[in-house]
Amino acid sequence: MKKMIRMAMMSAALFAVTTSVAQAQGGGGGRGRANPLTIVKDSLKVTDAGILAKVDSIVKAAAAESAPLMEAARGGDADARTKMTAVTTKRNDAIKALLTPEQKTEFDRLLPPGGRRGGGF
Repeated sequence: MKKMIRMAMMSAALFAVTTSVAQAQGGGGGRGRANPLTIVKDSLKVTDAGILAKVDSIVKAAAAESAPLMEAARGGDADARTKMTAVTTKRNDAIKALLTPEQKTEFDRLLPPGGRRGGGF
């Protein structure tokens, strides 16, 4: 009986530690990512439906362009990460072209380098 209780407590402790580490590393299915559309909509308070639709279109196009590059990077293509960074830069520049100078500054401040936590797209 004591052994079962000890194993249950050890399992609970291991689960708690694993969950905490995963959350600290931004785990959880991409919930730690900085979403440019969310930044524009919620943080910059852009309400113009036309601009929001354009930003959404830009983000989706960049994601579609980056998907094969991500696969290539996982496959060992060293050049793919550089290409993904270029896609991210192009995406951010296209979004900033729709914003006011003040919003551009705030967008740059809110969006980490590389699109998320210092990494690639």
